[in-house]
Amino acid sequence: MFRYLSSAILTVFLFAGAAFAEPMQKGENFPDITLTGNQTAVQLSYLGLSGNGPWQLKDIDADFVIIEIFSMYCPHCQAEAPSVNKLFAALKKSKSNARIKLIGVGVGNSDFEVNFFRKKYQIEFPLFDDLDFKIYEEVGKPGTPHFFMVDLKDKNKLKTVSSFAGRMKDPKKFLISLQKAAD
Repeated sequence: MFRYLSSAILTVFLFAGAAFAEPMQKGENFPDITLTGNQTAVQLSYLGLSGNGPWQLKDIDADFVIIEIFSMYCPHCQAEAPSVNKLFAALKKSKSNARIKLIGVGVGNSDFEVNFFRKKYQIEFPLFDDLDFKIYEEVGKPGTPHFFMVDLKDKNKLKTVSSFAGRMKDPKKFLISLQKAAD
């Protein structure tokens, strides 16, 4: 019991401290993060990936990728999950469905924890694990949830197009703002 309680307390302090960190901002180069975790054939096809990974961000077959930084232990991320599912549904139906892809990265979460979150909230888009907080550190230690949109057109120089902290108010309006940023 103490082990779980101490892990929860550590997570709270970690993400509370993230308020003082500086996540990647619009216009900054974005790191070519390494993505790991179990994906279905449909999820791999959606991203234009194959094999068992690991994969690099630049390997995603799209002009842009929206990355949700989340933690399965974050109550805001749990509450946001239905909205992110609506964002994904709207994206799939939009004119941008081939140009813009959506993924999630579970910071501090194992593949087991990410899959638990995926099943509990019925998430269809690809989720990757970040158990060792490597991605979290590379992108500037954002609080959760945090959304980045990254320009992947120049595979040698990925660019941050949008950096949004917190929960979105309206998934469709959020998607429209991201589509405008991509144009």
